[in-house]
Amino acid sequence: MVEDDAADLICISVIDGEYFVFDIVAVKRLRNDHHVAGILVGTLPQVPQQSVFLGLPVQLMPEEAALLVQQGVARIIDEALSHGTILAVDENNIDEAAAKLKINELESTESESQGALASYTTPTVSITDKYELPESSVSAIYDTPRFHIYKYLHQRGYFISPGLRFGSQFLAYPGDPLRYHSHYLVRGVGYDEEFSLLELVGSGRLGTGVKKAWMVGASLPNDYQDKLAVLRPSQTKDGEGSESNDDFVSFCIEWAGFG
Repeated sequence: MVEDDAADLICISVIDGEYFVFDIVAVKRLRNDHHVAGILVGTLPQVPQQSVFLGLPVQLMPEEAALLVQQGVARIIDEALSHGTILAVDENNIDEAAAKLKINELESTESESQGALASYTTPTVSITDKYELPESSVSAIYDTPRFHIYKYLHQRGYFISPGLRFGSQFLAYPGDPLRYHSHYLVRGVGYDEEFSLLELVGSGRLGTGVKKAWMVGASLPNDYQDKLAVLRPSQTKDGEGSESNDDFVSFCIEWAGFG
């Protein structure tokens, strides 16, 4: 979905190479409309010395941020530059207020000068447009195997989260992670990338041990489209265990006795 109105774009703040969303309304939109849950990483103001219950901001994976920008749903804001601008504006406002107060003290009574200070209003400064980063800031992610398999699953309605705790790149959920357990341990690879039989067996057994299937997938190079047409009849005949479309192929590995 492409949102033409720039004001409706979700602002993703990039801080030291990581992507965050600070607006609770935007977080709800991401979860409800775009199947992006992210990870809460902020401490709670009342109980900051614990890490069991977390709050805003929500941290996004690079693949999540890149896909949202590619779909025209979000834009990337350089938080460091914008924060520096806000601080500079605040300092200028303080100097301006002090100068104004000094003039009032010289020309008016003390009560009038206090009133002038109280009525001073800090102007609102818009920084999102000025410090919006171009799409090229995330376009390098588009060519990675991780992004290809992330997009492949996202287009099929899966919620995806980091998979490090289970030894994979991603975890794929058939619905909201608050309602479902993950079904797949996911790894994206290059189409010609080699991996050992030991890794294949180990990953399959790992998935079985945590009651999940191990999925591996790759995006096909343009010159492999003819090869896919040859492979497709055998995949259709075999049925379970493989899925493909015009530019992507994936396989699920399960150890004997799964379930």
